[in-house]
Amino acid sequence: MLDWHTIPNASDRLKWYQNKGQLKLNLFLSIIFVGMVLNGYDGSLVSGLQASDAWQADLGYPDGVRLGLLNAIGSISGLVVGPIITYIDENWGRRWGIRFYGYTMLIGSVIGCVAGISGANGYGIFVAGRAIIGLGLASFLMTSLIVVQEITHPRSRESVAASWDSYWILGSVIAAWVNFGCVGYITSSWSWRIPYIIQVPFALYILIMVQFVPETPRFLFAKGREAEAYAFLVEYHGNGDVDDPLVQFEFQEMKDAINAEKAAKAEKWSTILKTRANVHRLGLAALMVFLTIVNTTVFDLVGITDPTTQTGIQAGLSVFTWFCQISAVYIGKFVGRRKILLFIWPILLLSFIGLCVSSGVFANASEGNTRAGIATVALVWIYLGFFNCSNPAEVQTFSMRSKGLLVWNTVTQLMSAYTTWVDAIALNSIGYKYYIVYMPLLVIQWVLVYFFMVETKGYTLEEIATVFDGKNPSLSSVQTLPAVEQQGEEGEDTK
Repeated sequence: MLDWHTIPNASDRLKWYQNKGQLKLNLFLSIIFVGMVLNGYDGSLVSGLQASDAWQADLGYPDGVRLGLLNAIGSISGLVVGPIITYIDENWGRRWGIRFYGYTMLIGSVIGCVAGISGANGYGIFVAGRAIIGLGLASFLMTSLIVVQEITHPRSRESVAASWDSYWILGSVIAAWVNFGCVGYITSSWSWRIPYIIQVPFALYILIMVQFVPETPRFLFAKGREAEAYAFLVEYHGNGDVDDPLVQFEFQEMKDAINAEKAAKAEKWSTILKTRANVHRLGLAALMVFLTIVNTTVFDLVGITDPTTQTGIQAGLSVFTWFCQISAVYIGKFVGRRKILLFIWPILLLSFIGLCVSSGVFANASEGNTRAGIATVALVWIYLGFFNCSNPAEVQTFSMRSKGLLVWNTVTQLMSAYTTWVDAIALNSIGYKYYIVYMPLLVIQWVLVYFFMVETKGYTLEEIATVFDGKNPSLSSVQTLPAVEQQGEEGEDTK
């Protein structure tokens, strides 16, 4: 019986610059990571633009429901496009979702920059652009997670997939500093148009490079293109060696899993919802979305209203959270993500309690309390620093991967619409008292993580299914697999 980690592979004997297959694969992955940078950039951009007096004037000073709709429209359109992208990913291929993202980011960004031109309805045009961008943001998030899991070399899949979210944070870092420089020091409409138009070259890179990305081997195999699937593994995981033992192992494992799922008609919703393991997987896809993010309206609550100061604090915060996320990726290789979540959630709860106390002291002081304001900002940094230590983990089988991400996207967009619309209104209405609402949720989340979160550290995509089929999935380990020699012999027929 053999552990796949010990199976020989081209990557074991070659230096990184000698492994041409891995270098090509990294180029393909760069499209995903540039896309995530753009996703994070756009996701953090609009909140910073709202500190621009020129943006406010060009859009007619939106507030209340109008501002809430502007912030939430991307999530609403992302919710609508989810089922469509799932169908496309499953039937047409993984690249189409990325291609669609490039087009929507390009078109939406250009339309958004037109807002404020004399005679035009600045608010309506900007919201229309945000709706178009929202379609692409959701399609990319759903598709890119699949692509990262399905094309990455098994030796590095865990680390690469865990770092996926760090590129979103890197994008938010860039957006924060661009906003700081433009919104803080430019007074004309270019204070917000420059940050917005920066999205265009990112979108063009994605549209051009996605043409060169091959389909994922699992999608190819599922569509009856076994020879192409094996050729992908040979070129990018075996550096061109058709007899590479790890490539043979991967292919046979993929073959067994996908054929078994086809025989069971595992791609149908009726089949998915019949088994406890699949319902467990879908539940985990939804669980991680309910992890709360502090709205930066908190700065207003403690008297920090100057645009330059707000954007400066946000810029520093973005850099700090990025370092925290990267650190968690490294630590996760040794301790696993489940233990990280169980450790950080009590810290998040304590941070929320501290936020209530410090914000309450500031609000009840006759002329404000500088120390309480500083403490509040520090606690926001602590909260978001630890929050961003949580990284995504793959828990779905091939047949339900797109559907699992549909569930994830649906809950994500609903929660995003809620936090961007309701949270701001609630914080403005009742202030720091609103944080109390989230405290019980953090306790419930910790309990759910303890009893239902599955540790996937060290497993291949196909092995993860074995964990969920155990009696106690949160504590299970993968069963020993057949020897690679037997699998290699079976895999010879496909070459």
